[in-house]
Amino acid sequence: MKVFVTGASGFTGAHMMSFLSTQEDIVLTGLTRGCSSSVANPTGKSWVNADLLDRDRLIEVLSEICPDAIIHLAGLNHGTFKDLLETNVVGTKNLLDAALKANPNCQTLVVSSSAIYGYAVSTAIPEGTLPKPLNEYGVSKSAQDTLSLMYHEIYGAQVAVARPFNLVGPDQTDSSVCGRIIQQIVEIEQGKKETLDLFEIVSCRDFIDVRDAVKGYWAIISHPEFAHACAGRAFNIGSGKASAIHELIDLIEKITGDHYRVRLLDVHAPIHNQSQQSDNSRIHAATGWKPAIPLQDSLRDMLKSVRKKAPGIS
Repeated sequence: MKVFVTGASGFTGAHMMSFLSTQEDIVLTGLTRGCSSSVANPTGKSWVNADLLDRDRLIEVLSEICPDAIIHLAGLNHGTFKDLLETNVVGTKNLLDAALKANPNCQTLVVSSSAIYGYAVSTAIPEGTLPKPLNEYGVSKSAQDTLSLMYHEIYGAQVAVARPFNLVGPDQTDSSVCGRIIQQIVEIEQGKKETLDLFEIVSCRDFIDVRDAVKGYWAIISHPEFAHACAGRAFNIGSGKASAIHELIDLIEKITGDHYRVRLLDVHAPIHNQSQQSDNSRIHAATGWKPAIPLQDSLRDMLKSVRKKAPGIS
């Protein structure tokens, strides 16, 4: 099976490539933009350089590879609205067009986001919930999501959509709330900070380990009856639990044995995303997938990863 992964050098992409390198009978190619010596390639798999907005280059790459399956992870989660729409929507369209041209039967998984739901309901969110994004990123992912399913409906493309909730795990950057907390804790251990500086600690989110998530993506794309069981459908991927930010801090304190003072920054913006919790019923019924890594283990592994890179911390 020839598998093509976009965004292969990113946070999720690196974990996806690592996981796929352990699977048998896979010819793996990772797509990255501006690949350099900083991109590790321990598995010896193939890498290609291309930009999602370079339509001709994508057609050339996919025509040469002719993949059996595509896992589309590349995208932007911050930037101007124009950039978000161009990368997440136009870039996805370019990829789907190139895939159809190279192999009309190519199985494609487009990774969207739970950001399309916003604060939809106070209970677990099923895939049939109407989108209600609360920021421009969520709007762009909602458009990407709709576009992808349209390609199945109108053109018969073998496309499914995954909607991961809040990813956590080793090597996550401090652009995420978990990454930000872990980074600050290591800075406290280094004596660089005295408090955890956060905007708020009461909102609840569904945190799913990235290593569980990539197994969920693989469970979908490798389904033996993908065309009937997965194509044209969206699948939530989450832990199925909602945890408040202050609960994350409590878990970390159990790991380290220390107590951390929290300083709330003087920001008066409303907390829109009060709670999110995934309903995983659909993916479990279709593939048997369910999360396996407890949140405390994810946080422990994140802490180890950041400490390893920090000078003076063992």
